Amino acid sequence: MKNVDAKQRYPKEYTTWREDPANFKVNGIFPLLNLWGTAREAWREILLTPGEHFLVITHKSILRALICTALGLGPERFRAIDVNNGGISVFNFNKRGEAMLQSLNMTAHMYSDHVYQY
Repeated sequence: MKNVDAKQRYPKEYTTWREDPANFKVNGIFPLLNLWGTAREAWREILLTPGEHFLVITHKSILRALICTALGLGPERFRAIDVNNGGISVFNFNKRGEAMLQSLNMTAHMYSDHVYQY
């Protein structure tokens, strides 16, 4: 469903999703809180897996949740991070599993002759 259609069909829910996503609920379920749980579990799995380099490819919402949870931000900060589909973000982790954001949303690879390729 396009944003314009959702806004017209579900104005209250749409406003909550856009302005207060942590309190957005559907059928009694808070999807963003579930997303935060998924992101935390993903980081646990990644950090417990042997190896030094990992590539994670995902969709925008879970990527936002991964970035926020790595930085210790709660679901109320969901819209504090914006990323492009195809953007590259890089984290380094110390031995305690604490994240350092090295690069956020690099998109130079998505341009050719100064034209955005998507």
